[in-house]
Amino acid sequence: MHAKNFSFVETLEKKYEHNPVVCFYCGKPLTFKKYYKQLEKPKRFCCKKCEKSYLLEMPNELDKCNEFSSQTERTIYSYFSLQYPIAIISHNVKDVYPPYEIDFAIKLDNKVIFIEFNGSLHCTKKNKDSNNRVINKHQLNDKIKKNLICCTNKQILLRLWSEIGLYSAPKTFEKALTELKDIIDNTFEFHCGKEYGYCVELIVDKNHDLHKIVEKF
Repeated sequence: MHAKNFSFVETLEKKYEHNPVVCFYCGKPLTFKKYYKQLEKPKRFCCKKCEKSYLLEMPNELDKCNEFSSQTERTIYSYFSLQYPIAIISHNVKDVYPPYEIDFAIKLDNKVIFIEFNGSLHCTKKNKDSNNRVINKHQLNDKIKKNLICCTNKQILLRLWSEIGLYSAPKTFEKALTELKDIIDNTFEFHCGKEYGYCVELIVDKNHDLHKIVEKF
């Protein structure tokens, strides 16, 4: 599925056409497709040749950045980037609660919201056909991270759960992202800086319906 199936990606492309990013090595403007594929990288290149040439000349200067583990996470990141252009948006955050990794962090006016995307593996119930060890690890980590963020440190955590493949269902995905934005906006306005932890679970079920659960800690 092409990213252009999402309307906000089309909006991002239109904005990009007026102010394209140039190759960090040769200065040539990047096409939107190449820019989008390197969205998470601090240094972007028009081709593999330029990237390799830069690495040969400056092997220790290229910032290392973890790539997205899925197109779903890339889409979430691009949506946040469009909606919050002045915010600092990080992904695969490993330096806040090591050794645990947080999918996204949005920092705006010294207020931080952590966001996790939990796909079907996190929602799976154990059965004879499941890899129970992997499921147990994911689900245990989910509990630990929620406890650290919300209970111990009284911070904000939003979790998007999906029992379906969201990237293959763009209408449902965009509906979930819109709802997630509303939650983020309300959280920034009313809940950041409060003396309690806060968690919102946004769940997409197998029927493509959305459910929301709110907890205070």
